[in-house]
Order: sequence, then structure tokens, then C-alpha cells
Amino acid sequence: MSVAYFTYNFLVFIILLLYSPILIYRVLINKEDITSLLERFGFLSKDIIRRFKGEKVIWVHAASVGEAGAASPVVAKLKQRFPEYKIVFSSMTNTGRNMAQKIIKEADGFIYIPFDFFLIIGKVLKAINPELLLIMETELWPNLIKYSKKQGAKVMLVSGRISDSSFKQYKYLGPLLKNMFDQIDILSMQSQKDMDRIIKLGADEDKVCNNGNTKFDQEYGRVDSETKKAIYREFKLDPKQAIIVAGSTHDNEEEQLISLYKELKIKFDDLVLLLVPRYIDRVEEIESLYNQAGINTIRRSRVKDRDSAKQSVILVDTIGELAKLYGIADLVFVGGSLIERGGHNILEPASLGKLVFFGPHMFNFKDSTKLLLENKVGIQVTNVSELIEQMEYYLSNSNILEEQSRQAIEMIKDNQGASWRNIKLISRLLEGRKELSK
Repeated sequence: MSVAYFTYNFLVFIILLLYSPILIYRVLINKEDITSLLERFGFLSKDIIRRFKGEKVIWVHAASVGEAGAASPVVAKLKQRFPEYKIVFSSMTNTGRNMAQKIIKEADGFIYIPFDFFLIIGKVLKAINPELLLIMETELWPNLIKYSKKQGAKVMLVSGRISDSSFKQYKYLGPLLKNMFDQIDILSMQSQKDMDRIIKLGADEDKVCNNGNTKFDQEYGRVDSETKKAIYREFKLDPKQAIIVAGSTHDNEEEQLISLYKELKIKFDDLVLLLVPRYIDRVEEIESLYNQAGINTIRRSRVKDRDSAKQSVILVDTIGELAKLYGIADLVFVGGSLIERGGHNILEPASLGKLVFFGPHMFNFKDSTKLLLENKVGIQVTNVSELIEQMEYYLSNSNILEEQSRQAIEMIKDNQGASWRNIKLISRLLEGRKELSK
């Protein structure tokens, strides 16, 4: 073991000693999932070990929610192109794992990424024995990369990116960073900027390429004209009236949106608000909140009985309909952003040609936020007062709204295709393994 790796493992060991009591406390006191703790220390369940033993395996790692979204189209195409391989998907955070389990149906098993200590990593690699390790975006773990390569796996960075902060921090890794880059077979980056940065950090230029961002290849679905007509009929809506869809809202956000509804209703008397809470078991609570504010509501499950003259707020108490409801919206607000939750998926409504509004707290979706703002198809507000002001402007200027709708669709189209480009590179790596095994 080189001095750089010895120093790195020593530091990781010290961190583990200091951090382990906190993890154990969380499990014992806060009743957090013990599976998370065990997997992080390399103790995989018997089911996971049995599922992958003796199989051809591809290991895909994506840290959190955003990376899971970026990985989903890649995993789908991997399974399509290489059905003979089993796919294990690892995450770092609980939210990332939950998201991955929801949207990545093609994976054959999910685990938490083990701590990057050489003994722990070695134990997990021995159990899974992947032929290929795919790392999403910025998850460069020295031991994971080194020991995967040592065990004979191909290693590829997919949709790689180097943020401003990462660019500064990576410089301090010195020879360890260069060694990592040398062991990665392909570094497929999101943009020319990311490509230039990773080369400046020491990556071999011949291994680096720019293939775009795989997030744009996510299956967001399409809402055709017939589907829209059916929704209008069922919900007793007129396509000409102003419709706002507030998706994935949380506690305290629905309360803030009361003033939005009341003020805009004065100026647009045909306005309808569709509220889609993140957790539908909160519908009764929201219903009571709005009724106390003098607002008549109706639940989506009872929408056929809706009195369109009296009930202009529809509370969606069903699952799996948000995308198609975005499709009929004039304006979309994405929740989890007026409170410190970190936001939710804003590319989904943008892919349907919607101008997307969101609050200041989008820390789980920084890249998507930056992209929508740069392309002028997203409006970020600091509070509900600003949200009212901005929504009033766009409802009053339908021609500008239509133009931004076209821009949103173009933005998505212009950025699609990265997943297939990466699959072609993956094919080259796996074919290379086959040649070596002959």
C-alpha cells in the first residue's frame, strides 16, 4: 500500500472510530434502519449475497436523489442491452435509496455504499464480485475504485461533473487523485467545462470524453391531447380557465399557498388550484386548513361530484397522477422548496413544457435548478409574496408563457441522448473483458 493510500485509510479509520458511536446511537435511540448501519460496515444480508453469488454483476453507485435520477435511464438501458447481467445499485443517503427503489425497477438489489475503508470495501467486493463498476457524477472513492480494479472489474465514471467546490477540494488529494484517475477506464463527463476541469486535475486526456447529462433521459412520460381531454372532463375543468398545479407540497407550504389562491382568485375568477401533497395521508389536515380559511375544497377521489362554481381547490388524494396533472397546468409550483426540505423534481414539469416555480430551498436539486434558471424556464422565489407576484405576471401574459413553454421542451430535447452514448462506451468495456477472458 502506497503512502498516499496508507494515509487515506488511516484518516478514514480515525473518522470511523469517532463517527461509529453516533451511527449506533441513531439506530438505538432514533430507531433508524439497522440495515443501513450493517451495510455501511460491509455486512450484506444473506438475501443480497445469495442473489448475486455466481452471477455476472454490474455495480452502479449513485450517492443521493439527484444522482439516482441521473442513473435511472442508464440502468434501464443497461438491462435492455445486457439482460444477462445482474445489477446492484448502491446509495449513500436514505433519500437516495428511497428514490432509487421507486424509479429504478431494473435493479436486482439495493445496498448502502460501504464506508471507503479498505477492509470493508474488500469484504463487499468479494461478496458481489462485479465485472463493471459505474460511478455516477462525482462519487470518487479511492478504495472502492482501487480494489474494484484490483479484483478485475472495469471502472467508469458516468455523467461526471466537477463543481466549483469539488475542483478546489480535489487538488488537496495530490497523488491519490492521480492514482484514482489512472485506474478509471473511462471518464464520461456532463459538459466541456467538466471535461476540461478533470483533465486539469490530472486525468489522462485519452480517457476523458463529453457525453452530456443523463438526467435528461429520465422517463417523465407524455400527456397527449386525449389524456388532457379526459382529465378536463373528469375534473370538470375548462381548458380556457387558469389552472395551477402545486406538486409534492409539504406541511406549512399548503398553508402559505392559501394566500396565493385567495389573491390570484380575485384577479382570475376562474382560477383552479390542484394541490398534490407529497404524502396523501395529510389530505384531511389540508382540507381542514383550507375550510377554516373559508375555501371550499374537494378531494380528487370525489371529483365527479365537484361543483365547479363553488369548489376551485382540488386536493389530490391519489398516487401516481402528478405527471399527467402537470400536463394540464398553466403554471406549476414544485413543493419542498418554500420550506427547508430541499425541493423535488423540477425537470418533470419542464419536460412537459411548463414554466416551473419553486422556492429558495432547492439544495437537493442544485444542478436542475441552475439549468432551468439559465434557460429561463424556471422561476425561483424567496417567499410566497414573490410567488404571487410572479404567477400573476405570467397568467396575465399568455404569449410570454407560451414562448417559455417551447423553450422548456427545447431545453430537454437539446440535452437528451447521453444515456445511449454512455451505453456504447460501456459495451466497449464489457466486450474488452470478454476478449481478455478468452
